Amino acid sequence: MIELFYFHFFRNAFIISLILGILFGILSFFVVMRKMTFLGAGIAHTAFGGVALGVLLGIDPFLTALAFCIGAAILIGKLVKYGKISYDMSIGIFFSFSMALGAIFLALKRGYAFDLMSYLFGNILGVTFADTLIAVCVLAVFMLFVLIFMQRILFMTLDEEVAAVSGVNVNLLDTILLVFLAAIVVTSIKIVGIILVSALVVLPAGFGLLISKNYRTVIAAGILFAVTVMIGGLFLSYLMDTPTGATVVSAGTALYFLSLIASKRLKPDR
Repeated sequence: MIELFYFHFFRNAFIISLILGILFGILSFFVVMRKMTFLGAGIAHTAFGGVALGVLLGIDPFLTALAFCIGAAILIGKLVKYGKISYDMSIGIFFSFSMALGAIFLALKRGYAFDLMSYLFGNILGVTFADTLIAVCVLAVFMLFVLIFMQRILFMTLDEEVAAVSGVNVNLLDTILLVFLAAIVVTSIKIVGIILVSALVVLPAGFGLLISKNYRTVIAAGILFAVTVMIGGLFLSYLMDTPTGATVVSAGTALYFLSLIASKRLKPDR
């Protein structure tokens, strides 16, 4: 399979898969511990409206999807904080609204020549060097943010009210995390697709929590899981001639449930 690396698209896909594995491995811990798992699905599906808007306006769909998702993530956070509604309700509103807008935008664009399926389910043939550079930039900024604010993010994750009383700017940190969630989801769309990407927001932390309750171990295990699934799914999709996004998510889900069964056998309930 070494010959695959002679192809530019595969090299780009390999690098992005590695980067996304690291990003999802870290991000998943904070999303799961803050009980915001459905938010990943909501933001991912919000991207459909952004992609359709890009098609309608003749703009790069990545840019419009990114703007759409960041805007939706911030608005969802504000609605929960100040509108006194639950995450589930606010996500449900934006989920359906953005999908409806996407359908309207595509209907307004008569006779559009655009591979929508590649955005819905992923297509490694569409991965470019520019996408790789974007992924590298997202990783660099996100890692810097986590390294600087790790203790405050953990404090907020474990007890938001106490963290706020102690002087942690909970609202700002929460907003920044939502923006990163949106950016990482949109960056992964070309590999995994809009419909499937939400699984990668949940599975890495779920796997890590099967192994340990220590946050360092959970994050490390989540990164290992996500990188293995992303890279393994990439090669499996080539060997099996199957869609990359579907193969990655299917492999990740299978690995998670196998790990769950193994953990129950190794650590039976007493």
